[in-house]
Amino acid sequence: MLRTLLILAGVFFVILIVSGSLAAWLGGYFEPGSRECYLAQSAVQALVAFIGTAIVTARLATGKPWIFLGVRQRVSVMPFIGVVIVYLLALPFLNQLIYYNTLMTFPSWLEPVESFMRKMEDTNAAVTAVMLHGTSVSTLVSGILVIGVLTGLGEELLFRGTLQRALDINPRMGQWAIWIAAFIFSAVHLQFYGFLPRLLLGAFFGYLLYSTGSIWPGVFAHALNNSIVVASAWLQQRHPGWPEAEMLGVATEGFPVAATVSLLLLAGFLIFCYRRFFFIIPNRKPIRYGL
Repeated sequence: MLRTLLILAGVFFVILIVSGSLAAWLGGYFEPGSRECYLAQSAVQALVAFIGTAIVTARLATGKPWIFLGVRQRVSVMPFIGVVIVYLLALPFLNQLIYYNTLMTFPSWLEPVESFMRKMEDTNAAVTAVMLHGTSVSTLVSGILVIGVLTGLGEELLFRGTLQRALDINPRMGQWAIWIAAFIFSAVHLQFYGFLPRLLLGAFFGYLLYSTGSIWPGVFAHALNNSIVVASAWLQQRHPGWPEAEMLGVATEGFPVAATVSLLLLAGFLIFCYRRFFFIIPNRKPIRYGL
């Protein structure tokens, strides 16, 4: 485990420098601060820093990189159907959690920390707003391809396919590997006011890999989540008054009925259907990474 983690850290550091230089060079072909510039840099980050790090690390650390990353594990259509059901059931609860997370404050003696986090949140929100701006069909398609599909694939290969797998090499880690990878995944976004819902999403993606042995259900879930955000922003700009997906079921005051019902339905689905119907591959053999 430690050897693979060290390889991951070293490879990521080197490739991050390369991808940063490449993104800066590519950004010179676009207007600074423009949507095209941010999309190009995000694509480079996903392709080089995330996917590149995952592939190189898996190649150096194992004799079976594609098995290690969970790329070759066969999986039926059922986990993908399960992902859609979970997402629909969880959306009001996650939205309420996001809302509560944005209201969190720090004690006065931690005001410098809160100020820093607010600044990072505002900076990231401004970049996101630029990337989601536009009403053309090409805006929607390019947003889904880069923010939805490419980013979803890159982050899953890096955080679940590589980091979680590296932690999972040690059998004593068990499901701690899922939550540690999810914590790091949420933390590196540097968006404290979305930390808790992103942590839960990361854990869900991790359990998909853990239970199916395949990276693809998690990639699908990640891409679905990101793409809905892109599509929602696009629809709001094309049709003023279109409801925000992020505010669906949110109670800004009083008891959060929709979120509570959402949580109960989600819990019931996971308890009764997770293992039996959707996410567990029967008789799946333990994965051997060729270490």
